[in-house]
Amino acid sequence: MSDPVDFYAAFADLTPAQRAAWSDLQAVMAELGPTLDAAWLAGTFPLEAIPPLGAFVQEHLGPYSWPPADPWLMGLVKLELGRTDPSMASFFAVHWGLTMSCIAAFGSDDQRAQWLPRMSRFEAIGSFALSEPLVGSDAARGLRCTATPTDGGWELSGQKKWAGNATLADVLVILARGPEGEVLGFLLEPGTPGLHISRIEDKIAKRSVENVVITLDRCVIPEAARLPGLHHFKQVAATLGVGRFAVAWEATGIAMGAYEAALRYTRSREQFGRPIAGFQLVQDKLVRMLSEITAMQCLLAQLTRLAAEGKLDASRAALAKLTCAGGMRRVVALAREVLGGNGILVEHGVAKLFADAEAVYSYEGTQEMNTLIVGRAITGIAAFV
Repeated sequence: MSDPVDFYAAFADLTPAQRAAWSDLQAVMAELGPTLDAAWLAGTFPLEAIPPLGAFVQEHLGPYSWPPADPWLMGLVKLELGRTDPSMASFFAVHWGLTMSCIAAFGSDDQRAQWLPRMSRFEAIGSFALSEPLVGSDAARGLRCTATPTDGGWELSGQKKWAGNATLADVLVILARGPEGEVLGFLLEPGTPGLHISRIEDKIAKRSVENVVITLDRCVIPEAARLPGLHHFKQVAATLGVGRFAVAWEATGIAMGAYEAALRYTRSREQFGRPIAGFQLVQDKLVRMLSEITAMQCLLAQLTRLAAEGKLDASRAALAKLTCAGGMRRVVALAREVLGGNGILVEHGVAKLFADAEAVYSYEGTQEMNTLIVGRAITGIAAFV
């Protein structure tokens, strides 16, 4: 009989080590489940979740590398975090992916030595700030945060928005527009004069992620705080491309989690004297969910094979993100529908995923922007403006 979650055996070729890591992460997340739900409802980050997640990373991911040395394992980590708690998927992605990758790729030897070992052990936490209050999809050319040379350093002025992990971060990567229009990167630490961080309140999605507005009020920093290898947005885009690959895995995990919760519910929920899983209209919704998920899993399996061969490019990552995010959104809507009124209660395992899916649908490139990236790749014509 086919696996009701992995219907086409998309994960059949995982190695024993990859399966063991996935199983260990499932156990960690199951243990943390009540804590994570409570934090989501409170809208606060669960600091007590960092040590067990860090211990898992130390045991299974090994020395830090970017792009990931094992794209399958990285994908499975994002999938499992998405399946159980998407806020933790964002925490991991911002810290291990965006922040550490920028330091690894663009930092000096001293910067890498100062931050990467501690960050790998989750003893220091990172945040990444690209988007701004008035700049989202047009970040490639529209950054308003400025970096002005000073005697021996730089003065940063402007604002950043979203920047997950910033309230608990030990180091923040700040991207700003240089004097000649180039995109530059800087490492700032909490307490830097002129750096102000305020939480964004009242979110309906990713509630445990403490997103912020960062204000840089003539913030003066030394030259040693600049990432010397970063000069233009195309370099950042390469990091974002790998990020879109990871978000596609997260979106698939969210869809799987919502589908699994809905399937369990339909087997136990009785109406009219029998489980609702035996009703034709309910089975129709379950099969539609499985159809979306199976397509997403098979897409990711092939894309991950390509990534392992060094063939993951921006357009392939963009297609995966837009396909999996679209499928995820349809799946969580069907799952919430199957649960009826209980679908809006966190205790049944769908409501949190339903809400968090809205954030995943938009970040790491909207559907429109990822569509234009793929459109440029297949036509040779850029249609962004």
